[in-house]
Amino acid sequence: MEQSDKKDQEKKKITEAKTFSVPFTLGENKENISINTNISSEPSKEKIINQAFKFHSQGNILEAEKYYQQFINQGFTDHRVFSNYGVILKDLGKLQEAELSYRKAIELNPDFFQAHSNLGNILKDLGKLQEAELSYRKAIELNPDCADSHLSLGSILIELGKLQEAELSTRKAIEIKPDYPEAHYNLGNRLKDLGKLQEAELSHRKAIELKPNYAEAYLNLGHILIDLGDLQEAELYTRKAIKLKPDFAEAFYNLGNIFRVLGKLEEAELSTLKAIELKPDFAKAYSNLGCILKELGNFGDAINQLKQALKLNNQLSLAKAALIATKGTICDWDDEETHNIWLKSLGIKGTSICPWDLFSLEDNPLKHLKRSEKFYKEKIFTRPSKLIKSSKRNLIHIGYFSADFRTHPVMQLIARLLELHDKSKFKIYLYSFVPKEDEYTERARKSGCIFRDISKLNNIESIALARDDQIDIAVDLMGYTKHNRFSIFSSRVAPIQINYLGYPASVGSNVIDYILADKIVIPDNYEKFYSEKILSMPNCYLCIDDKIEISNKPISRKDFNLPEQGFIFTCFNNNNKITPKEFDIWMRLLKKIKGSVLWLRKPNELAIENLYIEAEKRNVDPKRLIFANRVPFDLHLARHSLGDLGLDTFNFNGHKTTCDALYAGLPTLTKLGENFVARVSSSLLTSIGMPELITYDENQYEETALRLASSHNEIFKLKYKLEKLKNKSSLFNSKLYTKDLEKIYLNLVEK
Repeated sequence: MEQSDKKDQEKKKITEAKTFSVPFTLGENKENISINTNISSEPSKEKIINQAFKFHSQGNILEAEKYYQQFINQGFTDHRVFSNYGVILKDLGKLQEAELSYRKAIELNPDFFQAHSNLGNILKDLGKLQEAELSYRKAIELNPDCADSHLSLGSILIELGKLQEAELSTRKAIEIKPDYPEAHYNLGNRLKDLGKLQEAELSHRKAIELKPNYAEAYLNLGHILIDLGDLQEAELYTRKAIKLKPDFAEAFYNLGNIFRVLGKLEEAELSTLKAIELKPDFAKAYSNLGCILKELGNFGDAINQLKQALKLNNQLSLAKAALIATKGTICDWDDEETHNIWLKSLGIKGTSICPWDLFSLEDNPLKHLKRSEKFYKEKIFTRPSKLIKSSKRNLIHIGYFSADFRTHPVMQLIARLLELHDKSKFKIYLYSFVPKEDEYTERARKSGCIFRDISKLNNIESIALARDDQIDIAVDLMGYTKHNRFSIFSSRVAPIQINYLGYPASVGSNVIDYILADKIVIPDNYEKFYSEKILSMPNCYLCIDDKIEISNKPISRKDFNLPEQGFIFTCFNNNNKITPKEFDIWMRLLKKIKGSVLWLRKPNELAIENLYIEAEKRNVDPKRLIFANRVPFDLHLARHSLGDLGLDTFNFNGHKTTCDALYAGLPTLTKLGENFVARVSSSLLTSIGMPELITYDENQYEETALRLASSHNEIFKLKYKLEKLKNKSSLFNSKLYTKDLEKIYLNLVEK
């Protein structure tokens, strides 16, 4: 979740040292002095300075500036005047002049600690961070008991990346002034940066206790509660921030984020629109609005909002990633050249992005690892603790964590495994945070495993529950996919933690010890692209539910709008996985194989329209693209028999989609790639014993597809072989898979 920019907030509000709004005076001014600057008589030094101080204390900045300048022009010198004049110049945005004025004050009185402190503020605003740090330290040296200076030093240390020192400096400010709400607020921010979320929560609550109308503290407390997984309470505190400060654009923005995670997309849209209304140049709000509109299926408007975000801030990584993903969702490839330029550094330089969003766009495991490492470092708040392995006992405790114990590819794959786990050797816990339960959730509940619904628990409570269950091995089925709660793993709930199934890539962090794979998806020479150690299954790493039934209802091509005659290429992968590389080949195949059609999963209407346009660009009749409507799953499996050859996508293969095709008897052609996600179909085909359907470059892929489509006899042989192998291969043997996985678990615990 993208939150409002914390550094911007701090620059505007609390973290800089206080300027002295009531300036230093020469003493109580007993005269009602009025100076007419047009007359020739020269007022005294004392009269000018007192009049300047008077206007300054009243907030009449322009008049105060005039008298300060008159004082200086007449050659008078006083360190307080130059210091106060620096305050005025800063308020007027004249930072370089303010710096010179403070330096003059220090030249006149080197021990004037307030000038050193305020010079630090100016230097910070000018981006001279190291110089600012020195100024703050000098102010503290001259006056060790000034809480403001310690607080300001903590602020600059954060920007210099010195988190521990920043925490100590902020704590010193509180030690000097315990009732300092801004210091407690800043300490909360420091603790949050260090992953000490519970302590950060307490600091913000203390700031609010000391200053009940502290809108910024309510907002940041909401941030922390989001990270703790307590979205309902985060919503309450964010609403409180808005009540205290109705024009608080950042609060509306964050409330929109909370609504989005809670699935309240219409409310998320309205809240984000309000943030934009209050702050028309709020680039991140436009970016989030684009993401919300994408989830609502309003793709055209989503693209417009994302473009507006980039117009305001062309370095906004999140907007770039979202724009690429949204255009991919509607198969709009017009800006592919620009996107390819972005992909060279997107998520590697600048702000991190969720690596998952780029899997279908680029096949480069090193770059995916770098993106994951950066994402974990910037977005996952953690305070990991090493857990000691439990002493040996009769049952090994395994915990599976997921929001996908529902009708979802992960649960559809893993359901049979959960039922087959040997409950005499393993005590299996399912920690579920499913957004909405369904029949697959009920199947999980009846699997013989201990079902824990943690959807209403925050992360701290969930961690405590899992630790009380004394989990030996914690299995994350999500990685960085939607609805994940990876912070549970980043705080460590078991001495052994495994990345499995739902996120086929490295998470880029050592808090996950292992990734479950096989020798095809991660060969030995590719292990360097993973932060985890590799656990290799003897066969394909994917578990298959071999009890899935295929409808025996009589079907025909006519039932699915397919031609009675002609070769049928199929690809039921999600349309965002299709890139121009595959599509170019597919269109050439249609032109070369007379009467052939391409049968695709039905996407959104804009994607259909764009694919028709792309077909026409390649001189192919759009009518030769046929889209499959959603049908019950058993019937979906059955209709595979109407296809002749499955065509896989390159960067992101079919995973469960390829499983379904092979299970239903449809031969599927793939190209072996580099990333885990680009090698899954090859693993499936190897496991079932059909390596002849694996190709190694685009030319071989196209030539093989053309050769097979040109020979009905070859297709018949492939289908016959597939049917024979299905019943005896390891791929569709759930019991064998379960035993192989349990051996791995046993070996890990016995190490």
